[in-house]
Amino acid sequence: MRVAVEVCVTSVEEAVVAEQCGVDTIEVCQWLSCGGVTPSFGLLNVLQERVRVRKRVLVRPTPGGFRYNADERQTLLRDVLMSGVGDETCGIVTGALDAEDFPDAELIRGALLGAGERELTFHRAIEFAADIQQAFERCIQLGVRRVLTSGGSTHAMSSIEELAALVRVSNGSILVAAAGGINAGNVVELVERTGVREVHFSAQRPRMFVAQGHALGRGGTEANFSTEPDVAKIEGVLDALVKAGLR
Repeated sequence: MRVAVEVCVTSVEEAVVAEQCGVDTIEVCQWLSCGGVTPSFGLLNVLQERVRVRKRVLVRPTPGGFRYNADERQTLLRDVLMSGVGDETCGIVTGALDAEDFPDAELIRGALLGAGERELTFHRAIEFAADIQQAFERCIQLGVRRVLTSGGSTHAMSSIEELAALVRVSNGSILVAAAGGINAGNVVELVERTGVREVHFSAQRPRMFVAQGHALGRGGTEANFSTEPDVAKIEGVLDALVKAGLR
């Protein structure tokens, strides 16, 4: 079994490093500290020019939960359409919950229509569903091709049994990609105990900086929002999988 590796990136620098390390895909987003929101079209356009690795794009209009009002729904659907401009293979990573906290069937059908032949992933909004297994089964019924999940917990290693159950339910009809706290020290155990065929993680760290003495927001003069790629983390996960015969 070969396990695919995806790294979440927020900049061209991170995408270039991830590609050089040999990951299979990158998920492009911005403002990762809030869980990520839709990246700018400019960033996507530059990445089309700079890296050849396959891309998935997070489409999340707001960091404020996963129930969307009419304007947010329109924003999400239009971003799905825009994300494919110039890149017909770019996958979509999105998700929404209805009033009962199950996948929002109407909105997901609209997103699938906008994505066309491109792959659509239901993201970690599924962790907040009323029942994760029922939510997963609804994703299958809707025609979603991939679900990104930690199995209902913050970290995937805390939901080994739940992830394994989702893999069994999928029966090859939908890809289960594990996310949440994945690193070189636990990735092999996670894969072997759950049977997931893909792992997803972010690999960035705060960049050292010299304070300029001016505040641009409420963070104050010492706030540092700049990050840089965590090469050691990416290489560590890949090396662990290779040594285990999983790549």
